[in-house]
Amino acid sequence: MKIETIKLKNYKVFKSLELTDLPGLAIFVGANGSGKSTLFDVFAFLGESLQGNIRSALANRGGFKEVRSRNCQGNIEIELQFRLEITGVNRLVTYFLEIGEEKGKPIIVREILRYKRGRYGSPYHFLDFSRGSGYAITNEEDFKKKDEELDREEQTLGSPDILAIKGLGQFDRFKAANAFRNFIENWHVSDFHISEARPTREVGYAEHLSPRGENLALVAQ
Repeated sequence: MKIETIKLKNYKVFKSLELTDLPGLAIFVGANGSGKSTLFDVFAFLGESLQGNIRSALANRGGFKEVRSRNCQGNIEIELQFRLEITGVNRLVTYFLEIGEEKGKPIIVREILRYKRGRYGSPYHFLDFSRGSGYAITNEEDFKKKDEELDREEQTLGSPDILAIKGLGQFDRFKAANAFRNFIENWHVSDFHISEARPTREVGYAEHLSPRGENLALVAQ
C-alpha cells in the first residue's frame, strides 16, 4: 500500500495543502515553522485516533481550537489517496475525514472510504459515516454486481468521535476498511530530535525509532 496524495484543510499551519504524485521516498525541506513537523503529525494524529478516539487525539494537541488553523471557522479536513490491491488490481482508494465541533465537543462530521469499481464512472462509497452513524458495503469485491446491487450494512458507533474504520476495520467482511485500518496500525512515525539521540545504556535492539528518536542506538544495533 502506497500513499500518493495528501490533502489538508484547516490543520494547524495548513489552511489548504495538496501534495500529489508522492514518490516512494520523499524529502521535505523548509525553514523552522514552515510545517514539516505538522505534515507528519497528521499520521500520528490518525494513529492516535484509531487507538482511542478523535477527542483524545485532539486533546493531546491542545484541543480542537488549537489544531484548527488560526482565524479559520471551517472544519478540519484530512484526505489520503493510496494504492490498494483489490481482486488483483491496484486501485486508487480515497479516505476522507472531516472533523468539527458541536457544543464544545469534537465530532466526526463525515468519514468516507471510496474507490472506482470500474474504469469509468465516479468513485463508489464503500464506507460512509456521519456523526456516529452510516453504512459499509459487505460484498465490495463482487464486481459482477452493479453498484445498486451491493449489500449495505447500517451501523451505529458508540460515539460520534469514534472512527468508523476503527469499529468496522476489525472485520474481514469490510475489505477496504480492514486493509486501511491495518495500514494505519502498522506505520511508525518518529519526530526525530538529534539532541535526544545520544548513546544509551540499554542493551539489545529496537526495530523502529521511538516517537522522538531517543532509541537510535538500539535501532542501529
